[in-house]
Amino acid sequence: MIFSAKSKFHNPIADALGEPLFVFGLNGGYQGCNARAKSMLTLLGYTEERQPENHESFLNILRLVGTNDSTPFLNIGDGRYEVISHKSDDIFVLRLMPVKEDPHMVRLALAVEIIPWGLITVDLSKQKKPIVYCNKRAEEFFCLPHDAIINQSAYDMLRGFGVSGNMSDYLHSAETSYYDMESKSDNRTLWYRLNFIPFGPRTNACLIVIEDTTENKIMEGQYFQAQRLESLGQLAGGVAHDFNNILSIIDGYARMARKRIDNQSDMLNYLERIAQAVQRGAALTNQLLTFGRHKIVKEGVIDLGMLVKNQEPLLRPLMDASIILEIRTDEKVFVNVPGDNICQILLNICINSRDAMPDGGTLTIEARRKGVKEAVLRVSDTGMGMKPEIKARMFDPFFTTKEQGKGTGLGLSMVYGLVKDMKGEISVLTKEGSGTSISIQFALSEEAPSFSSAPEDEKDISMLKGMTALVAEDEPDLLNILSTTLEDIGVTVLKATNGNDALMLQETYKGKIDFLLTDVVMPNLNGVKLAEIFSSIRPESKVMFISGYPANGVMSRVPIPEGAVIMPKPIDVNKLASVIRDMAASPKTDIKERWKILTGQWKSV
Repeated sequence: MIFSAKSKFHNPIADALGEPLFVFGLNGGYQGCNARAKSMLTLLGYTEERQPENHESFLNILRLVGTNDSTPFLNIGDGRYEVISHKSDDIFVLRLMPVKEDPHMVRLALAVEIIPWGLITVDLSKQKKPIVYCNKRAEEFFCLPHDAIINQSAYDMLRGFGVSGNMSDYLHSAETSYYDMESKSDNRTLWYRLNFIPFGPRTNACLIVIEDTTENKIMEGQYFQAQRLESLGQLAGGVAHDFNNILSIIDGYARMARKRIDNQSDMLNYLERIAQAVQRGAALTNQLLTFGRHKIVKEGVIDLGMLVKNQEPLLRPLMDASIILEIRTDEKVFVNVPGDNICQILLNICINSRDAMPDGGTLTIEARRKGVKEAVLRVSDTGMGMKPEIKARMFDPFFTTKEQGKGTGLGLSMVYGLVKDMKGEISVLTKEGSGTSISIQFALSEEAPSFSSAPEDEKDISMLKGMTALVAEDEPDLLNILSTTLEDIGVTVLKATNGNDALMLQETYKGKIDFLLTDVVMPNLNGVKLAEIFSSIRPESKVMFISGYPANGVMSRVPIPEGAVIMPKPIDVNKLASVIRDMAASPKTDIKERWKILTGQWKSV
């Protein structure tokens, strides 16, 4: 119903006013209102039986109902009002003057309230340097309501926020300045930047803009860490190249010595041990390249169990002496996934598991067959385990429970991304205080890995007798070993110490050259350019690249055409003979067309 107050007050002029008007006696008692104010009283919950008690209580009701922002205006119903109070000889008159606002200013005020930066205005004309304005984001930063911030000393509020040092120079600076700070919250470091912006020479006030820079700091840390990892990867690739050359020389001379020693000699056993050490060194070099994210082999079917076992020399040094590393695998767990991805996954999960066992424990890695269609890679630890809320976020980028500077929050998110890229499934079992088990499922492959360690058929190798190979290698000992290996199976060898030397040899050699075996990285003329020129002159010849660097990617010194035959160092003699045999058996028409395509690729490099 429409409120009609029975009161002593009645004034036709007041009733004609467009704004609500309320009248109180000098003692504060309510006397009446004009016609426009009656609907306002109804809106505020008053009735004919329940009228405003007095001037003070009515003002409190108005502020309680109408003040919902940091401005001095009241928002009641659909209107916005300014409170104006007048005192005469015998009454108080309270008027609610409608505020007509510019829509642009309304939008601007709304924007100031919702922006992600805290805004506070400091009055510098007063000794206390009080805060005269703050937006909602500033209230969140200070963890205080609006009324607890307004008129408080800016120095006290900033110290409570964690700012140390003298802020006077910043507040009174004639130029815009900033102050970077960090604080601790729930064992997490947070970073902020406080921008001090003077209002101008004629206005004695300063605007402080508080910006949360935590995410930027984290991203900056990730960038610098990525640079360090990239540098480490570059170092790993360079070391791998030189180390692979050395291993190739050791393995080659050991193999040549074995052929010249009686099978009953004890020296043969020593040479076999040297060969085994070379294989271990080659595996370690390959793991270094994987760590640096430089692929040397193409994607294809792998033996998951064998791959996991091969990672033990790399993983064991990462574990503390108090951690027991156990590896359990089934045989013939064949999956069609990139092997280097599995290595990255293992490395990241195992490091997290290690950090979850500061007092030691057991880390178990398993590669198992699950039924007839699935393979499971499982990493389990006896560490601290995780709370449900931590488990829910463990794969989120940048989420980490480690102290600042000790974890990036990217390791497990990268694991999750790699698993999804390989169409696998990942699951986690964990309980606080009882350890964690991470399982990754892949589809089993019906095909076996393409490599084979079976000895070469002497009949197949004999087809190479009488053929001619041009070998280009700038490492003299390795050139000698490759040449001797090919000569032992009946191949005539032309030796070249670099690309230019190889071109001169083929120019003077009038016979047919069946193969070009060239190192990729050589002085003066690299192997790829050599192959391009050589193939244009002798299109019927076949080409194999040899390299201690990754085939392609960031670390590759020279890009190699897609589909080219490449033999990684250290050279596997049996595999070298096998690949040469397969190349020799390839139809000439296919080879010619293939090299036509590859030559076109080289010209675009």
